[in-house]
Amino acid sequence: AKITAFSFDMSNEANAIVIEQPVINEDNTITFRVDEAKVEENADVLKNLVPTFTISDKATSSVESGKAMNLSSDVTIAVTAEDGTIVEYVVKTPVKVKITVMNCKLDNWKTDLFMGQVSYPTPDEKGVATSNGGAGFFNGEEPKLGFPVIEEEKGFKGHAAKLITLDSRTYMNGIAPITSGSLFTGKFNFNFMTAITAPLKMTEFGIPYDKIPLSLKGVYKYKGGDNYVDGSDKNNIKDNLGLQDECAIQAVLYEAVGADGKEVILTGIDINDSDYRVAVARLEDGTDKAEWTAFNVPFEYLEGKAYDKEKTYKLAIICSSSKEGDKFKGAVG
Repeated sequence: AKITAFSFDMSNEANAIVIEQPVINEDNTITFRVDEAKVEENADVLKNLVPTFTISDKATSSVESGKAMNLSSDVTIAVTAEDGTIVEYVVKTPVKVKITVMNCKLDNWKTDLFMGQVSYPTPDEKGVATSNGGAGFFNGEEPKLGFPVIEEEKGFKGHAAKLITLDSRTYMNGIAPITSGSLFTGKFNFNFMTAITAPLKMTEFGIPYDKIPLSLKGVYKYKGGDNYVDGSDKNNIKDNLGLQDECAIQAVLYEAVGADGKEVILTGIDINDSDYRVAVARLEDGTDKAEWTAFNVPFEYLEGKAYDKEKTYKLAIICSSSKEGDKFKGAVG
């Protein structure tokens, strides 16, 4: 007679106030947290939450999963086992938490110059960068490569960033066989020698962040290209592999200062495996989405890691048009 799982589907707009998924406690209470400001705007939002839960095999429950539940006060769910045993769970009225939002709307764009010569588009958002600085390296000569991140005027609401995986193997002796579109918090730090020897080091991810991150929320759509290229071995580049590409969207909270007292800067080399990482929010489904699709992904702390208020942190939000673009793999277009 157990509730084995209890959650809120964040693709359901009725659950938009939830900022932390429920926990089933040992005393059979179920607790979670919601956005205080949204409840203050409209207290009725607590009356229309739609939980999804599962119970023991062959058991029944007094409340149906997937139906609206009035959580302006505690709700008791009685679970009856096949042998008649009854166990009661209490879904507690959620704890209201005051939150702040770091918002990136991407409505305003500007033009920057690469090496003072090649102009390229970039979002006019503080702390936001793109892989266009690297593409500028390829656009100094004819034919032009184009840019992997451009402004899209027809976004979900207002403008958007359009990320494109480009075939760049014919440029500069194949330094980067493909160039995936990348939008991130941090900066693109171009250096000629680094561009030749370790181009992924030029993407310096993360900006200072002094709060406890709860979730990464946004809207996207995606269409993988037709020609999947494996350029991980630059001497043996493989075309038309017939693989389905996926996009990647994630946020990484990491320690800003190392044990030696020096600043930590994670790059395209180590953002996915550094021991300085503390928590990660990652979109799991990066497959094709023909329509605008909302996501709200909670941060999950890595094994053995916890938030320490005595430490300083950086937050890296990274979006890519090819999930293995850092390995020079992806579908062109």
